Amino acid sequence: MWKTSNLIYSGNYTTVVDTSLPMESNPHWFQGTYLNFAENILFTADPTYPGVRTTTHKEESKIALTEIREGNTEIRHLTWGDLRRRVGVLANALRARGVGKGDRVAVIASTSFDTFIAFMATVAVGGLFSSSSTDMGAKGILERLLQIRPKYVFVDDWTVYNGKTFDLRPKIEQIVAGMEIGGVEEFEGVVVQPRFPGRPADVADLARTVRLDEFLQVAGGDHTLTFERVAFRDPFLIVYSSGTTGVPKCIVHSTGGVLINVAKESILHKEMTPESVVLQYTTVSLPPTQIYLPSD
Repeated sequence: MWKTSNLIYSGNYTTVVDTSLPMESNPHWFQGTYLNFAENILFTADPTYPGVRTTTHKEESKIALTEIREGNTEIRHLTWGDLRRRVGVLANALRARGVGKGDRVAVIASTSFDTFIAFMATVAVGGLFSSSSTDMGAKGILERLLQIRPKYVFVDDWTVYNGKTFDLRPKIEQIVAGMEIGGVEEFEGVVVQPRFPGRPADVADLARTVRLDEFLQVAGGDHTLTFERVAFRDPFLIVYSSGTTGVPKCIVHSTGGVLINVAKESILHKEMTPESVVLQYTTVSLPPTQIYLPSD
C-alpha cells in the first residue's frame, strides 16, 4: 500500500508496524518517515525520488476545484496553479503571525474555496485543522473550540440558506467573548472570510477580528510554498463526535494514516484516475472536504 500510494515523503522505515504490540498502545506505523498532508494534495510525487514533488496531473492551468454555491447561482473554477498560490500566501501569513507545528486553526464556514485553502495552509505549516458549519449555534461551536484552543478562527461573514442571507457577525461576537471567558490564552483572534467575493462585511466594530484581505497583508504577496513535514503519526485534523450524550468528543487523525487511507479509497475502492471528478455535498461539520489521491 505504501508503494501504491505514491506519497511525497522523506526519511525511511524498517518496519511497517510492530505487530507484537497491543492495539491500545497505539503503535507506530512507518516510523522514520516524514510527510505533509497539503504537499501530497497540491503536488505529485516523483516516481523515482519520493522526496521530490512534481506537478504531474496537477498542471498550472488544470482545474483543481469547482465551487457551486446554493441554488447553482454562483459557479467558479480554481486551477491548481491559482490554488497553490493562494495556499502559499495564506500559509506565509499564518507563519508570519506565529502559527506553526502543533498549533490549532479552526474554521466556521461553508464548503468553499476559502475553507479548503484555510485547510491546506494550516496543515502546510504543521498546524492542526478543525471545522464546524455556520448553521451551528455559538454554544455548540464553543463546546468544540474551548477543547482544542485554536490560535485563529476563520469565520464566514454571511451565510445563505434556503435563499435567505444571514449575518454571522453577531455569532462572531459571541465566539470572541466565549474564547475570552473560557480563558483560551492561545487565541489571537477571528479572521473573517467574505461569503460574497469582493464584498466583505464591515468588521471594524468587532473585537479581535480582521478581514481575510487584512490578515494576508503580512505575507507581502509571497506565495512561495514551504511545507513542514511531520512524522507519519503526527496529528493534523480534529473532528468531533455528535455530542448527543454530552460535550462533543475530539477525534484526532494522523497525517500519514489519513493519507494512506485516502489513497486506498481513491485507487483501490474507486479506481479513480487524474481525470475523475468527485462531488462533495456536505457541510464542513463532517470530516472536511473529501480529498482523493487518484492513481497515475
